[in-house]
Amino acid sequence: MPDFIKRRRLARMIDRTAAQVADVEWPERGWIGSVRQALGMSAEQVAKRKGVSRNAVYQAERSELDGGVSIKQMQHLAAAMGGRFVYAIVLDARIEDMLYQQALRKAKRLVLEERDLSSWSPDERQDWIEDKAAELLHNFPADFWEDGTVSEQCRTTETSL
Repeated sequence: MPDFIKRRRLARMIDRTAAQVADVEWPERGWIGSVRQALGMSAEQVAKRKGVSRNAVYQAERSELDGGVSIKQMQHLAAAMGGRFVYAIVLDARIEDMLYQQALRKAKRLVLEERDLSSWSPDERQDWIEDKAAELLHNFPADFWEDGTVSEQCRTTETSL
């Protein structure tokens, strides 16, 4: 299966998942403590199910709030409380939109390298940029993402030459 088909399928799956979790709020006490409290389970009860000490559960709760809990710990604690741990990277925009905006930015930089650019009309420049962006999206060169930052790129939807 060609790379572009694999990328497109992944993009669709990631966009669908991101749409489902985009509005998820982070509980103030973190997921471990909040789920444990909602279930009415003591740290000792969770610890017993997980096979660790009560202090290990409290430490995991503190570590989660500090960003230091491991994925493996989250998985084990979720299982001990009768659930599963899920995480995702939720992008600021749809993947297709991010790719298109990057292709446009790259094409706008490449047009500046063209000979006789000064003799082109604005419409000819725009046509060239749009054609080049389509070509970049189709060929997906190895240096596609080598200029600019993604977060900066996503905030800019339209830039003029």
